[in-house]
Amino acid sequence: MSGQPKILVAGILDTKGDEIKFLAERVKAAGGQPIVMELSVGREMGWADISVSQLISLVGHTKEEVFALERSKASDIIAEGAVKMAGQMVAEGKADGIIAFGGSMGSSISTRIMQTLPVGVPKIMLSTMTSGDCAPYVGTKDICMMFPIAEAGLNRVTRRILNNGAAAVVGMAKAPALETTEEKPLIGCMMFGVTTPCVLRASDYFEQRGYDVIINHAVGSGGRSMEELIRDGYIVGMLDITTHEVGDMLLGGVLSAGPERLTGAIDKGVPQVMAPGGLDLINFGPLATVPERLLKETDQPGRGLYVHNPTVTCIGVSVDEAYQVGQHIAEKINKATAPTVMCIPMRGWGACDLPGPNKDLGWTAPGPGPVWAADPEKPEWSLRSGSFTKAMLDFIDKNNANLEVLLVDKHMNEPEFADLMAGLLEEMLAGNWKKGSRTDLPYVNSL
Repeated sequence: MSGQPKILVAGILDTKGDEIKFLAERVKAAGGQPIVMELSVGREMGWADISVSQLISLVGHTKEEVFALERSKASDIIAEGAVKMAGQMVAEGKADGIIAFGGSMGSSISTRIMQTLPVGVPKIMLSTMTSGDCAPYVGTKDICMMFPIAEAGLNRVTRRILNNGAAAVVGMAKAPALETTEEKPLIGCMMFGVTTPCVLRASDYFEQRGYDVIINHAVGSGGRSMEELIRDGYIVGMLDITTHEVGDMLLGGVLSAGPERLTGAIDKGVPQVMAPGGLDLINFGPLATVPERLLKETDQPGRGLYVHNPTVTCIGVSVDEAYQVGQHIAEKINKATAPTVMCIPMRGWGACDLPGPNKDLGWTAPGPGPVWAADPEKPEWSLRSGSFTKAMLDFIDKNNANLEVLLVDKHMNEPEFADLMAGLLEEMLAGNWKKGSRTDLPYVNSL
């Protein structure tokens, strides 16, 4: 952009006034135009470019009324007004970025503002909460969290950090314009380490055919942000290969994307091809965080323990849990108004779900994958797949013309499975899909 970028500098001025003043000065020194937005919850200081009174009045309140409230209630009203003000300013070209400094209260208010601003608008939060769980502050937006070491005070440590933050937000706002490129239709895709071969092959399929593909990491925030992208109209078709966030929500894992997962494409009428990728695993943190009751069940079929690294431990999904997850997904996709196909890879759902080592499919250690359990009646098939399929049979709406469930005699990471999913979605996008279109393949059957 040309000229001085206009940067909102936000904070609680009655407790962090000196720091916010310094931050505004450094934004100016870096070549930006600072606009101080006051978020004070106790009293108004009177020197901000945008007073807290202005923010409060935007949502029908007075400062006397708000400052008489308990701080958490006052902060909600101030945040509501600040969200409205910042949104208007960005939309009208009166603000090009935002930076804030604060402790827990200031971070809560400031990041609520940031989470409502469009992707690509520079957002930096200098917060003492950065050394902990940042998920509530970042949400699903491109917010940069920076640890300022101290909560208050200007000294040789904090001045340097605030100066860096100011330079960073101005630099972001001055970033050179991207070269004009062709706007390609965008395919959404979800990936986890255990489904990587399938995802990369399916995404390459679409990139070779003139599409762009956005691959989100299925760690909770990835699924939530994908649902937002769908609802915001970015996604023309969904390759929902990796749906394990649903399992973590239902079974107590730490990578849940919440109850809205799998609803965006249905609500917006976006065609989607799905698979139970990664749904063989429940994810936890370090080994000590795995519930004792699950550790006692690791001798059961498919319930194995897998320590991925010191901070990630997985437990296999049981046969009964696979049925529970299948029922949940069936009830979600029964509402489909656009073509929707669930492809079930009967020979395993990820790199940990294999009867033996296979480098191409993702498992290299001796013996079977840690969560593999063979179906006694058909040993090449996963016992878990059979239970999931039964749930589909019991709960799927077979009268929904937009909906199909395919049993695929392949492993998730075999090339044929990725090609099947990509080909189905391509048919949907071309308007050529119909039930049974792929049952001519010897390894595909329709429920």
